[in-house]
Amino acid sequence: MSQELPFERMMNDHLLVKIDSFEYKGRLVIPETAKRKPTKGDVIQKADNITDINVGDKIMYSQYAGYLIVIDGVAQYRVIGISEVLGIMNKDYKGEMEIGQ
Repeated sequence: MSQELPFERMMNDHLLVKIDSFEYKGRLVIPETAKRKPTKGDVIQKADNITDINVGDKIMYSQYAGYLIVIDGVAQYRVIGISEVLGIMNKDYKGEMEIGQ
């Protein structure tokens, strides 16, 4: 992977996920729609013991899952436990999907 990873390795059952659909305005991070938090992202790093999710997979998770990580005020990530992953997105699916409550 060409990008520099923020962690040497992920611990236990955790994933580092690059969150979809964020806009950055200075120090304030504003989601594309202020009403809903993003619930999808690309796995960019994973713990060694995770075998059913791969780096590069797009996953769906709860809007309150994990811990928000902002690096250098530029990139937005979430550290998510494997138990918080709802599913791996189908690469061929073209529709929009959200989690409703």
